[in-house]
Amino acid sequence: MRQGSWQVIGAAAACGIAVACAKSEQTVISSPDSGPIESGDAGIPDGSIPDAGLPDAGQPDAGQPDAGVTFGGPGPWSKDNVSYSWADGLDLSSPVVGFSTDETQNQWVATHTALYLMRPGDKTFHRYDANDGLHLQSNPVEYCDSNFSEGDRMCPIFGAASNPGIAEITGGGPNEVFVGYFGEHNWSAPAGDGTWADPLRHMGKVDRVRLQPDGKLEVVRFDMVSGNTPMFWHNRWVFRLVYDHFIHKHELYVGAEHGIVKISPDKWFEPKNKTWPYLEYLYWMSDHLHPHVCMHQWCTFDEGKDTQMMGGWAALAIAPDGDLWAGSFYSAGKLTYTELPAELNADGTRQLDVYGQPIPRSGSEIYTYNFGHGWCGSAGHVQIWSDQAGRWVDTPCSPGTGWPPVFPVPSPGDKAMINAVTVTPDNMVWWSSPTYGIARFDRHQFTYYTPGQAGTFGTVTDLVAGSGIEFADRGIHKLKGVPGDWQLFAVTSA
Repeated sequence: MRQGSWQVIGAAAACGIAVACAKSEQTVISSPDSGPIESGDAGIPDGSIPDAGLPDAGQPDAGQPDAGVTFGGPGPWSKDNVSYSWADGLDLSSPVVGFSTDETQNQWVATHTALYLMRPGDKTFHRYDANDGLHLQSNPVEYCDSNFSEGDRMCPIFGAASNPGIAEITGGGPNEVFVGYFGEHNWSAPAGDGTWADPLRHMGKVDRVRLQPDGKLEVVRFDMVSGNTPMFWHNRWVFRLVYDHFIHKHELYVGAEHGIVKISPDKWFEPKNKTWPYLEYLYWMSDHLHPHVCMHQWCTFDEGKDTQMMGGWAALAIAPDGDLWAGSFYSAGKLTYTELPAELNADGTRQLDVYGQPIPRSGSEIYTYNFGHGWCGSAGHVQIWSDQAGRWVDTPCSPGTGWPPVFPVPSPGDKAMINAVTVTPDNMVWWSSPTYGIARFDRHQFTYYTPGQAGTFGTVTDLVAGSGIEFADRGIHKLKGVPGDWQLFAVTSA
């Protein structure tokens, strides 16, 4: 859960939680019923990859008995509203950025500067920081890139969180939590940014944190990099973490500043080739997954022509079929699950093109929805590539036709600023944007609500579906017109 999501943590998280739906609404038919058909799990049926000798038995319970508690059912924590503060061991001089539980029902809290743990039966939180192995600013990992074919080939080169530190957390398997960090870019040097000439390429990233029986932490750093070629290091700033506990169990999705990274943490192993570990990374990591949208263009999917717009994948939610709904500053869609890393074939070999170069899966294999591509906004014209002319041609289109990038931006590639998505039990997909408000998608059309129409106020920062939850009067609002026995909570800033 992201910053501002949990007011019950303490005064540092100023937010309100409410349910999302409204009777007063505006319905926009953004496309007829000809949208893509969801076929469920399109993964490769025999897609297992050898784990290089590392057993997938998962993390043993670190000595904390579960007392009959089953993950996914009633937990050991009070059903009443609880506020945690300094008296409970939290240093709130740094803002709270995350609250989550793992499959042992441990409560994990994060600020920018530390990670906190309260196990069932504990009365206060235990604090962990760089001294306990977290790769915060003062505890970098040392890498050696001397084997790069190009770039600066720095050795040593360091990787750790950029200021202000921790950006996001999510609970994982038993006694496990994932910690995402802020990354860093030098935008004044765009020619080298995100390449192997980028001196900041190892900054940010993700830690896998596992609690050991003695109360200490085992910390493994996932150094995210493009699986096609280690030339590209775009993803380092973590906007969102989502972990699949139930469908494709123990898969982790990282929403970053360029695309989405799929990680299989249970398949991680210490690379044997320390000077070139990137082939071994492919057994547990896929990078650069994302729907496409181009700046005022209908994408050709030729990177030599398109001006692709990527960034800020802050909206991730696992669909009932195990696929992934995803939204960013510019675009959104539904990524098709595959057990394999996107860069590997079923036999574990790399996918190669006719020139012998590694290639990812094609667009149609990656997603079943690609919102924003083919959208004609209110501008009524768009750039379309002409093979005959050999250039982009400004072409009229019918305003409001095609799929918008969830929200009806004026032209494709304009910012929709999508910051959250969730799926309710009736299989409706709900989206939010600080610019446009709230949207509901029923597989045929989008319906739009302002926060006021939905019965809340302020800027929506997160959406969470649940049931049977009651809250005290803490600036938390029930939204209007929600059917069934479930609730949708919209987390808002002030």
